[in-house]
Amino acid sequence: MLLVDALINECKQFGVKEFFGIPGDFVLPLFQALQQRNALPLYYLSHEPSAVFAADAAARISNNPSVVILTYGAGALNAVNAVAQAYVEHVPLVVIGGFPSQHEIERGLAIHHQARTIDSQRDVFREVTTLQVRLDNPKIAAEQLRLAFRTAKEKSLPVFVEIPRDATNFVVHEMPPYLPREVEYDAVVAEAAKLAQRLRGAKQPVILADVDVRRFNAVQALEAFSEQFNIPIMNTFMGRASIDQNHPCYAGTFLDRTDIQAAQLIREADLIVQVGVIKTDSNFAAHAELFPRERVVELQHGGTQMPLAAVITELTEQLGSIMPTPYARRNALTTSSEPPKSSKLTATTVVQELDRVLSGAEQVVPFISDVGDCLFASLHAKPSLLLAPAFYASMGYAVPAAIGVQATSGMRPVVLVGDGAFLMTGLELGHSHRYGFAPIVVLFNNRRWDMINAFAPDLNCTELNDWDYVGLAEAMGGAAHRVTELTQFAPAFVQALQEEGRFTLIEVMLDEQGRTERLNNFAQGFLTADANC
Repeated sequence: MLLVDALINECKQFGVKEFFGIPGDFVLPLFQALQQRNALPLYYLSHEPSAVFAADAAARISNNPSVVILTYGAGALNAVNAVAQAYVEHVPLVVIGGFPSQHEIERGLAIHHQARTIDSQRDVFREVTTLQVRLDNPKIAAEQLRLAFRTAKEKSLPVFVEIPRDATNFVVHEMPPYLPREVEYDAVVAEAAKLAQRLRGAKQPVILADVDVRRFNAVQALEAFSEQFNIPIMNTFMGRASIDQNHPCYAGTFLDRTDIQAAQLIREADLIVQVGVIKTDSNFAAHAELFPRERVVELQHGGTQMPLAAVITELTEQLGSIMPTPYARRNALTTSSEPPKSSKLTATTVVQELDRVLSGAEQVVPFISDVGDCLFASLHAKPSLLLAPAFYASMGYAVPAAIGVQATSGMRPVVLVGDGAFLMTGLELGHSHRYGFAPIVVLFNNRRWDMINAFAPDLNCTELNDWDYVGLAEAMGGAAHRVTELTQFAPAFVQALQEEGRFTLIEVMLDEQGRTERLNNFAQGFLTADANC
């Protein structure tokens, strides 16, 4: 078979439903071959970081690898930042970069889009991907392609695949069906036994779950474990929506001390079980004293041979055999971190209204939040699906991510984005119109980079111009509303829900006091931590 057919076969083996990308000279033969076969849709965007953000969102929402195709050098290198975000937030991307043919290399001339050397592209991606392969040998290209997809799937990390311009003509052999490696049950039993021993000696344990619980399909096992033994379970900022917020043992999100219930449970716990936790400064830098080493035990995914879900299931069985009586249920704390409901138009009250309207909806509505104050405002909603780059925090994620979510899942997402992030990638909404997608974009317009202002209030370069975002959205084929009072938001949002044929932008005009308290507290915690270093 030809290499392009092998690529399509691997995509189908690993649950990939579409391609994302931007055409460029070194990948034009690949794009042409994919178009001729029409086996999977190929979604084009306008800027390489946006194409990666869309693929990233497709991978996050589906828990399967996603593929993005970019040309050599100028295309792939322009996407490095977005791939870096996927790397540190454990997203399984297959990044395909174009590469010169052997004939072009043998001319001995510098090749356009080439950086320092012909290999600079691969050298750069070595820093932000877990595997790099170049499919320049037809004899082993099929095995290399399988290795790339297997690695992305099993490690939930990006991989980089270089495909030479002429490689679509390569004849490769057909690979057998993909089979995950067998679970090493002895290792699973041993790992579970260590944790069971710690839990047997604890009286007030808590569970802190992070994004890897969802990445490695361990949500159901962890929720069942928490409920069987009456152990409070909370999630990190990045791991939000990993746990069902209606779960009887759910204790909220821990970000900082303002999460009163979660912080108090952690403070009082004699054992903190961190499950699938990526230790980031977002959650831990300013609160290290809450997590002393002697009270923390970590449970991480050990690959397909020792998967996280299998360890949790085995732990449930082992602990159940020695502890037939669950831990005593602790009384729920009455203090809430939710601010009182206000009639003012702020990021917080808008999200509260959004949550109120959607609370009675039967369909699942994914939330996608960009970084900035909208991310902190999103804490006032309880979505069952939430995508947000809460750790790496690259601006401009949410709008192109909406394309990825609707492309792979068919669900209409709600996008929360500030005007600063919208200025980076908001024009990708035009592609939503092109593909018939209909995200609802809530644009918080305070005419500044508000998160930067929160960290550096005396900086004089955070102000932004007030663009005509309503006119811009309408020019791209969408519906648009401008909201200047809180009472206007719900009717605009309900109308957007009813108009399923095109995207809707709701511009929310915030004043200078519209910032959430959560962002102020977060910034203050960071500034205090830095001052104490």
